[in-house]
Amino acid sequence: MTRAARRLAADALRDVGVGESVEMLRPVCLHVRRSLAPDEMDCLSAEWLAIPARDEFSEDGRVEMSL
Repeated sequence: MTRAARRLAADALRDVGVGESVEMLRPVCLHVRRSLAPDEMDCLSAEWLAIPARDEFSEDGRVEMSL
């Protein structure tokens, strides 16, 4: 099941963002994310970009240096 979930998550992010994906595996879910590409950032409104970033720390407080 874990392998299938990873494959589905990778497929969902196939043409989104840049760089290495960061996985967080929990007993109930698999969380995968990737940074947005510059052209994707350009599509975001000023209001959206004004939301404070919180993507450098994982839920357990560890810094995600690969993002």
